[in-house]
Amino acid sequence: MLLYIHIPFCASKCGYCAFTSFVNKETYFESYIEALCVDLAQILKGKDYVLSSIFIGGGTPNLLDSIHYEKIFTQIRAYARLEETCEISIESNVNLLNPQWCRDLRALGANRLSIGVQSFYAPKLAYLERDHSAKDIFHRVESAYNAGFTNINCDMMITPLDSYNILESDLTQVLNLPISHLSLYALSIDEGSRFAGQTNVVRGNVDEALSFYARDWLQAQGFMQYEVSNYTRNTQTQCAHNMGYWQGREYLGCGASAVGRVGRVRMRAYPNLKEYIKSPTARFNEHLSVEDIQIENLMLGLRMSRGAWLKLAPLEQENQAWQECIEAGESIGCGLEVSDFKKPPLRFLLDEGKCHLLECEGAKQGRILAKQSREREKCKGEMCEKISYLVANELFLADEIALWILRHK
Repeated sequence: MLLYIHIPFCASKCGYCAFTSFVNKETYFESYIEALCVDLAQILKGKDYVLSSIFIGGGTPNLLDSIHYEKIFTQIRAYARLEETCEISIESNVNLLNPQWCRDLRALGANRLSIGVQSFYAPKLAYLERDHSAKDIFHRVESAYNAGFTNINCDMMITPLDSYNILESDLTQVLNLPISHLSLYALSIDEGSRFAGQTNVVRGNVDEALSFYARDWLQAQGFMQYEVSNYTRNTQTQCAHNMGYWQGREYLGCGASAVGRVGRVRMRAYPNLKEYIKSPTARFNEHLSVEDIQIENLMLGLRMSRGAWLKLAPLEQENQAWQECIEAGESIGCGLEVSDFKKPPLRFLLDEGKCHLLECEGAKQGRILAKQSREREKCKGEMCEKISYLVANELFLADEIALWILRHK
C-alpha cells in the first residue's frame, strides 16, 4: 500500500501553484498535526497495511520542525508495518533546508528528498516567484547530501522564458549536484493559480521541441527517461511512490485535500484548513466504475516508457489480479489489452518510443510478445494484425492515446 501525506503550509505561495496550500498559518501547525495523527489512526488502524512507500508533499513540508514529523512517524508505525525497503520521500523548499533538519528526518526514516529547484537562471526564478539563487541551490543541496540524503530528486521547470541555451545551462548545473533523479516539467498555468487571473503574466505554450531536446540531452548524460517528466540514473532510484500511482496501485491519502483510492472508491479529505482540523477523518467519496479505473490506469500507464499493462478481471478479484498484471507488465513492459472497448479486442504495443495499435483474434488475456519489425505479431498463440498507422510516435502523446480509445469505444 502507498501512503500520501499532505502538508499544506507555505512561507509564500508561487503564482503558478494550484495545489492546496496556505501562507501565514503558523498558529495552526500544532492543531493540524494533531488532526493529521487522528486521520492516520483512523485510516490505518485495524487494516494490517504494509506500506511500500510514503510520500510527504505540500505545500512546503520542511516548513514544519522535525518534532512534528516525529509525531507523524510514531503514529504511522503504531498502526501499520513498513516494508524493509519502504521509500519515504519528503518535498522541500531550497531556502528552508538546513543540515540538522535533514539529519533528524533521516533518523526518523526518510530516505528520499525532493527539492524544488526549478531553475538556476535568475530571470526564470523571478518569473516563477522563487526566492532562492543559484548559489543557494548548490549550498543547500550539498548540505542535504552531506547530512545523509543520498537519494535526492530536483524538480526543474521549462517556461516561456527558456531557450535552448538557457535550458541546457540549467540542466548542466543541476547534474553537477549530487542527485540521483530529476523531474522536468513544462510550466502550465492552471485554473486556481494566481497566474491564471493575471493579465500581465508572460504566457504562451512552452516550446515542445525544448522538452524533446532536454530528453535527448539528459539521456546522453546518462539520465534515462522512464516517465514523461521523470529521469533517473538507474532503475533503483525511480520514484517508487509515483510508479505505484502510474501502475494503478491502491493508495491512501491523509491531510487537507489528500486523495486516496481503495478498490473502486476514491476518497478526498476536506480541502479547507479549518474544516479539515475539525473533521480530519471526513471524506468525499467517489464511486468508480470498472471502466473509470481502466481508463485512468491507461492514461497514467501510457506516460511510462515501459507502457501500460491492463488486465481485465472482475473487480472483486481486483487486488490479486491487478497485482499479477503489474508483475507481468514489469517483466514484459510493453503490452496493453482493452477488450472491453472493442470486439475483437485492441492491444497496444509500445516499442522504441512508438505506440502501435494491434487487433487480436480471440479474447484471451495474455502477454504481448511482439517485435516492431513484423507485420503480424504472435500474442501467446494468437495472431495480431498491426494497424498500418501509429497512434502516437512520442511518449508525450499518452493522454491523446487514451482519448482516442474513448472516441472509438
